[in-house]
This record gives sequence, C-alpha cells and structure tokens, in this order.
Amino acid sequence: MDDTGYIRSILGDINSNIPVSRRTLIDHLQSGNFTYKTRSGEEFMMESSEIDLLTEICSDVEKFRLRLPIIVSTDTSCDHGAWKVDGIIETSVMSKILNKRSHKGDVLRFYNPHLAVLRQKFPTIVVLAFIP
Repeated sequence: MDDTGYIRSILGDINSNIPVSRRTLIDHLQSGNFTYKTRSGEEFMMESSEIDLLTEICSDVEKFRLRLPIIVSTDTSCDHGAWKVDGIIETSVMSKILNKRSHKGDVLRFYNPHLAVLRQKFPTIVVLAFIP
C-alpha cells in the first residue's frame, strides 16, 4: 500500500463515526427518534437533554433546516489547529452556542478552547471529522 492509500485507510478508520445521513432537528423532535447510523454501521443515540437545549437555542427556521448531528471538521486552511463548521444554518447555530461571530456567512472557524466548550455542552450532537 502506498502512502496515500495508507493515509486514506487511517482517515477512514478515524472518521467511521461520521453519519451516513442526517435528519433535521424538527424531524428528530417529531419522531422522537434521536438516533443516526454511522459509516461503521453502528446506530448512535443523541441525548434528549442536548436536543432540548439545542431546541431552545434555535429559531423556528433553524429547527427546520439544521441537520443533526452537527459535523465539526479540521480546518486545513489554517496551520494553527483550527476547527470549523460549514453551512449557513450550522454557522448561525454554532455562533450562538459559542458566542462567537462568523466572519464568513457559511463557515465558522474556532480553536481548541471553543471545541472544549462545544464538546462539554453537546457531546452526543457534535461529531468530529478529520480532513487532511
């Protein structure tokens, strides 16, 4: 296996927790089903208390458009170990959670202290993706 294949294999293993598909917050609320399937085939349960807190934070429009779980990825455009969330709705919601303003409407960049706060508040709703 060449270096590229090896790296892809490692990243595939690391990112096995990424959801296969995501449903909106309102879909989860209406169905009462707070689960999603991961790439590894496992079913993962999001905590209802986190769903409730997220529901309080979101506007009505955000509830209909925010897809769960929220994917936070490594930000390869920055060499300082940054993280980011992509998407207009995701950026809006994460800005509220982290009390951090986005300088670009569809991307919110943040660093490890913000990630720690996010993971403390929403350990089951936020999924990390590692992108080279």
